Amino acid sequence: MECQLFLLFQQTLISLSASAFVVTCQINYVQEELKRSKEFLDQIINTIPDPVFVKNKNYQWIVINEAYCEFLGYPKEVLLEKSDYEYFSDSQAKAFRSHDDLVFRTQQPCETEEQFTDKNGNTYSIATKRSLHKDAAGNCYLVGVIRDITKRKLIEEDLKREKAELFRSNKELKIQEDRLRYLAYHDPLTGLPNRKLFAEQLEESLLWAQSNSLMVGLLFIDLDGFKKVNDTLGHEMGDRLLITVASRLNNCLRGSDTVARLGGDEFTVILRAIPKKEVAAKVAEKILLTITEPILLEGNVARVSASIGISIYPSNSHDTETIIKQADAAMYRAKHMGKNRYEFA
Repeated sequence: MECQLFLLFQQTLISLSASAFVVTCQINYVQEELKRSKEFLDQIINTIPDPVFVKNKNYQWIVINEAYCEFLGYPKEVLLEKSDYEYFSDSQAKAFRSHDDLVFRTQQPCETEEQFTDKNGNTYSIATKRSLHKDAAGNCYLVGVIRDITKRKLIEEDLKREKAELFRSNKELKIQEDRLRYLAYHDPLTGLPNRKLFAEQLEESLLWAQSNSLMVGLLFIDLDGFKKVNDTLGHEMGDRLLITVASRLNNCLRGSDTVARLGGDEFTVILRAIPKKEVAAKVAEKILLTITEPILLEGNVARVSASIGISIYPSNSHDTETIIKQADAAMYRAKHMGKNRYEFA
C-alpha cells in the first residue's frame, strides 16, 4: 500500500513538474515574443522622423523613439516608465495629462497645440496627435505623434503683427485722408464749408431740385462794419467775431440747409427745397436780427449788421454760375441801399 502511494506521489510530482516546465516555457515564450514585438515596434517608430511616444494607463512612457529623446534632451533609458511630471513644468505636465486623459476617457483621437520645454530650457510650439490602441490582450495604450510647429507659429505671429501694423497704418492713413479732405473743403477758422464745398453742394442742390420740381434759395451775406472791428480791436478779435457770426448763422437754419464762408466776411446760405421765395425772405430777416445782436469780445462790445442778396432757382436762373452772380449783385444792391437789409435778384 505504501509503495502504491509512493508511486502515485512520484507520478503527481512528475506531472506537476512537467506542468511547471510547460508554464515556464510558455511564460518565457510570451516574454520573448513581447521582447521581439517591442524591438520590432522600436525599429518601426525609430524610422519616423517626428517624436513619438507610447504611454500605458498609468501615463508612463513605455515606448519612445529616438526623435522624442533628442527633442526632449534625455536618453531613452532615463525616460522609460517615467511620467510628464518628472520632466516638465507643472503647467505643461497638467496640460499633457489633461489631453492624455481625454483620449483615455473618450477613446477618440484628438490633436492639440501645446508648449514643450526641453532639457536646456528651450520652449517649442508643438501639435500632438493622440490616439488609443489595444494589444491582443486588450490592454490600452496611448500613442502620441508630435510635430514641431514653432516656425509656423512664429510666422503666424509675424503675420498677425504685420496685419495689426497694416491695420494701424491704414487707420492712420484714413484719418490723415479725412483730415486733408476736411481741410480741403472747410474754412480753417470757422469750420464752415469753404468756397469749393459750397460750389459742389449748390450744384447738387440744383440738380436735385430740378429732378423733384422744387425751389432752391441762395443767400449772399456780407457783414457791415466788420472792417471797423478789425481796425479798432485787432485781427484776433475780428476772427472771434467771424466765429460767433458763423455759429449764429448755423442756428438760423434747418438741418438740410448749408451755410458756407467764401472768405473774409462773406458768407453764403443754401436753402434747399423751399416751397416759395417768401421762405427765403423770412430766413434773411431772422439772420439780420441775430447778427445785429451785440457781440462781447473780451470786455469790448462789437456791433455789426449784414447786407443780403437773394436769388431763387428756377425763378432767377437755371445754372449755378448765373444764380451766384445774381445773388452777389443783389447783395451789393442791398449794401448800397443802406445796409442791414436784404434784396432779391
